[in-house]
Amino acid sequence: MQRREIITKRHVSWVLLCCLCVLATFLATGCNNEKDKEELAVVHAFKANTIKVKTTELPNIMVFPGRVRSKIQVTLAAKMPGYVKEVPVQIGDQVQKGQLLVLVDDTDVNARIKALYQQRGAATAELSAIEAKYEYAKINFERFSKLFKEDSATKDELDRAKTQFLALKNQTGAIKAKIKAIEAQIKEARNQLAYLRIKAPIDGWIADRKVDPGTYVNPGIPLIKLDGKDAGFWFEAQIDDVLIDNIRPNETVTVSVPALDLITKAKVVHVQRSSQPDTHTFTLLADLDSLPLKSGLFGRIFVNTGKTTGIILPEKVVVRRAGINGVYVVDDNKMVHWRIVRLGKKWLKTSKGFLPTLQDVPKGRDHGETYVTILSGLSVGEEIVSSNLSQAREGGRLE
Repeated sequence: MQRREIITKRHVSWVLLCCLCVLATFLATGCNNEKDKEELAVVHAFKANTIKVKTTELPNIMVFPGRVRSKIQVTLAAKMPGYVKEVPVQIGDQVQKGQLLVLVDDTDVNARIKALYQQRGAATAELSAIEAKYEYAKINFERFSKLFKEDSATKDELDRAKTQFLALKNQTGAIKAKIKAIEAQIKEARNQLAYLRIKAPIDGWIADRKVDPGTYVNPGIPLIKLDGKDAGFWFEAQIDDVLIDNIRPNETVTVSVPALDLITKAKVVHVQRSSQPDTHTFTLLADLDSLPLKSGLFGRIFVNTGKTTGIILPEKVVVRRAGINGVYVVDDNKMVHWRIVRLGKKWLKTSKGFLPTLQDVPKGRDHGETYVTILSGLSVGEEIVSSNLSQAREGGRLE
């Protein structure tokens, strides 16, 4: 009995001791927490700008790839067969009207022209000799005609003089005809020579070169493609045929050219009304007339198909923590809380309006900043920290 009482007293004493320890720890911890809260309240008080969450009207946009092309494109082809002797231009070279672009071997034609000139020279010399005889025969015939009228010459003498005169006259005419034919052949050969020397018909740039020296070409084979210099440019794109009734000439579309860091508005000038069955697309041309471009540059065309509304925020206000996206929300007591959000499509704010961002869409010289759609996590009217984000923390206070 005494032993049980001793154990009970010891047990009560142990319990009381434990309670006292827990109480002391609680009081000490409470004091420390209050002190920590005061310190944290001082450390996490910061200044920053905020923005209100609101809905924004956004375009429904479909994006299609395309390219810049010159309004004037000239394809130069061979007119005569032969081996290509020289191609003194490269793709991208600027050329002037009349500049040599392709030289086909002209050895045979030049040899023919030389031979024709020799034939013409021989015929001309022969004509000079015959004409001298012809003039003498003409004078002789006129003299015998006069003598015959005066009965001073016989009919036989007159006939011989007349025969000689007419023979030389016909011979002179034949030689002149021969010379004329030779000159026609020379002209034809010189035209053929011009066909072998393919020159630029306009000022422009070499858009494509399909031949190299040593290649044998036949008439009609394309050799050089030339873009006009001052003709202006179109943007050509293949558009999904579901939009064929939504796009009409004189409507405005947005075009981006990444290589030039360019985003611009362009007016539709041509819409191919028939769809291409193999690709289910139709061709659209938009006018880029006043812009300093180059043919062949890759770009994209943005076609507006309607409007929608949504919450968007500047991408810079989104903070990524441990792979999770969130923003700092300010409550009514100016306390800051990190809120997880789900992100959607990104947008570029430009002078042409909001455009969806793509990997190769240029930032543009006139754009503001990148925005991102907030799919969930925020409500309209909430306040978001938009600056000094490096100082923002969960539980902080906004001054």
